[in-house]
Amino acid sequence: MKFSLQLINSFINLDNIQFNEFEENLILSGLEIDNIETIEKYQDKIIDFNITTNREEISSSLSLAREASTILNIPIKILPINLNYKNSIEKKFNTLENTQYTHIAYIRIISLTEVFTKKTPDWLLDQLKIHNIKEKTTLNNIQEYIKIKWGQTFYITNNKEINEQKNIIKYSDLAQLFNTKEIQIITKDTSNTSKILIFTTINKKDNHIALNNECSEFYENVFIDSIKLINTFIGAKIGKYNEAYQKIVIKDQNIQIKKRDINKSLGYIQGKTLKFITTYKINKILQQLQLAPKYYKTAKLFELVIPSYRANDLTRDIDIIEEIGRIYQFHNFFNRTKTNKLTGYKSKNFIQVTQIRNTLNNIGLHEVINCCITKNIKKHCRNPQIYNPIIYEQKELRTNILENLINNYEHNIKNLKNNIEIFEIGKVFAINHKNKQQYIERRQLGGLIHNNNYTRNNWNKKSGNITLFHFKNIIETFLETINSKAKLQEIPIAHNTTSIHFAEHLLKTNKKIAIYNPRNKKIIGLMGEFNNNLIKKFTDKNERIYIFEINLNELIETTKFNNHLEYVSQKYSNYPSVTRDISIKLNKYISIEKVKQDIISDNNELIESIEILNEYKNNDNTKNNTTRYISIRITYRSKVKTLNTEDIKYIDTNLDNKLKELQETYK
Repeated sequence: MKFSLQLINSFINLDNIQFNEFEENLILSGLEIDNIETIEKYQDKIIDFNITTNREEISSSLSLAREASTILNIPIKILPINLNYKNSIEKKFNTLENTQYTHIAYIRIISLTEVFTKKTPDWLLDQLKIHNIKEKTTLNNIQEYIKIKWGQTFYITNNKEINEQKNIIKYSDLAQLFNTKEIQIITKDTSNTSKILIFTTINKKDNHIALNNECSEFYENVFIDSIKLINTFIGAKIGKYNEAYQKIVIKDQNIQIKKRDINKSLGYIQGKTLKFITTYKINKILQQLQLAPKYYKTAKLFELVIPSYRANDLTRDIDIIEEIGRIYQFHNFFNRTKTNKLTGYKSKNFIQVTQIRNTLNNIGLHEVINCCITKNIKKHCRNPQIYNPIIYEQKELRTNILENLINNYEHNIKNLKNNIEIFEIGKVFAINHKNKQQYIERRQLGGLIHNNNYTRNNWNKKSGNITLFHFKNIIETFLETINSKAKLQEIPIAHNTTSIHFAEHLLKTNKKIAIYNPRNKKIIGLMGEFNNNLIKKFTDKNERIYIFEINLNELIETTKFNNHLEYVSQKYSNYPSVTRDISIKLNKYISIEKVKQDIISDNNELIESIEILNEYKNNDNTKNNTTRYISIRITYRSKVKTLNTEDIKYIDTNLDNKLKELQETYK
């Protein structure tokens, strides 16, 4: 629908507003502009709006100016003058739920005699062309112009049309509606050649007399503007007008809307802090929309009276909320409603398990998840059985984590994936030996590493397999990262640590290490090289697979959250060091850690560090071959002086004596 900017400007003062700003505000408020045409002759702009079906009331320059006044918060300079009959509009009753008013159905009739038609002015014809209205007689052109400008107009008829009932209004029905004979009198006293103008709030729709949408708004401006144009462009005698009205009770449309519903739909407004539109601002916007708001503080809701020209548009709460957002402008709200997301309480156990999982991921292991229902490799009377299993391979609850990881390894090998580094956190089960009807459920941590390209000793040589020492260093790094006090300790061959909760049967006898809690000296896990004879069907015997399994709850008990660092700051010595390399003959099964502790036990303050350089042993596999040689490097340094000849002589003597003592002790 096309509108003239000059005609709009006759109702609302837009001189202080740039056209770009005017255009942008209308578009943001939901009035889509299809085209803008400039007419240089009249210095006017023609705006073509795409009016949606729910805004059919925007059909005239007055209605568009009224909408622009609401959006831009600018007063209308030509206020429509409503009909003012004393006590013609009386409030019947008012409650919080509904309101009823007395409106009027109105008709005003005026006759034109001695009509001399003049030429219609060009500016008026241009307004008709904008709306694709064909040119007719001057009186008809004025009729169409008034409708374009005000949205209301007058009917044109004469006695002949009335008698032949060709007019859109049936006057006998009107007379019956108003219960008066004035209409019939005026038609009888007027000749057939005279024109009769009828201003009314009544129209004929579908063969029934009905009130217009704006039945309560008979504008005197329409009558005055029409008479002025007729006087100017038509030479005619204008007689006195006759009128009639009838009071009609119409229930006004009321809507109640809660403030929390407005906040919920529109959300927070832009700003440094999260906040909703204030109640004061909402009330001002509703007043700007001419909705006569009343705020009930106790109920925290607004009661609104919908104007008659918006009765078909504003029918629900969401319609009012949309109007508030439209006037406040939607770009001043956040793109999405921000809510306070309560993460809830995170237990210490949950945080530690998350830390363990993240640490293993950072080391390079990938997490896998397996089903707890399986078929255990090792048969045991305490294996929890499943009654009526679906398949043979899933007839028991697993007693350890590692057997599932071995199945993952076999699957990857079949699919030619040679480097496998995985871990799993899951549950294992066992029958309680004290009560056969009860089951024990524990959380275990298990891992498997198989990598043929883990390390390279020299750049011109091929990369080699991971060794037990590499694997041991990985586990130590993991324990240190999670701040665990757990220690690694070799398991003597004669010592039996078989447990239903640890898959010790999967480890090689001479290549397994215990993980224990130093507080209670209890073994909490095992690690070592996998006995690949159990899966020789799928892999070569020379393949090295390293596995570990730890009781998760007991591992967490060895960890500690430090609120401060336990490191001791110590002054660094600026004096040079002295190193001595020694070789010690030891029994095959003597731990080198014990030797290091014996050397440090003398409380020699000059000893800075002890390092293991190498290990030598005879390749003879006979039973008599029970000795080995360990190379050790001891570093001496003083914090207060440079070591002189006497100090070095003392160190050498003391070291020789200690070496003889150690060799006698560990024969």
